[in-house]
Amino acid sequence: MAVTYDQLKAFVREAMFTGGGINTPSAPQGVPHREPAADNDVSMQDMGDKKSNKMYEIALKAREATEELIEALDDPIYDDAYEHAFKASASLRRVLNSLEGEGAYPTPDQRVVAPPPDRQKYFGAGGHMPMTFSPGGELEEGGK
Repeated sequence: MAVTYDQLKAFVREAMFTGGGINTPSAPQGVPHREPAADNDVSMQDMGDKKSNKMYEIALKAREATEELIEALDDPIYDDAYEHAFKASASLRRVLNSLEGEGAYPTPDQRVVAPPPDRQKYFGAGGHMPMTFSPGGELEEGGK
């Protein structure tokens, strides 16, 4: 039995659009096909301790002001003041990390200092980068 092109087209159309065809949805009704990847029930701004978050914002503003002061004092005339401002900036870095340890949850744009050592990537390896081999076979440190 020979099938013409028009008959084949009708067969394909019938198979695609009738019950059980390839274009019928296979999921239950009312269930979306995809879920958003980052659909958290708590927004990032609401995470963490509210009081610690407020203190973190204040310390962040102080750190930013100190960095501006350091840039302004970058002249040999102001060496002593520059040194004190630099030490203040380092102290404020420790303040930010301490507040994070107390329950503050900084948003990604508030992250201006390195996280405490226990939250850094290679801390589990004893604080050292893992040893790897290069393509040439020689041993390299840090995967470089």
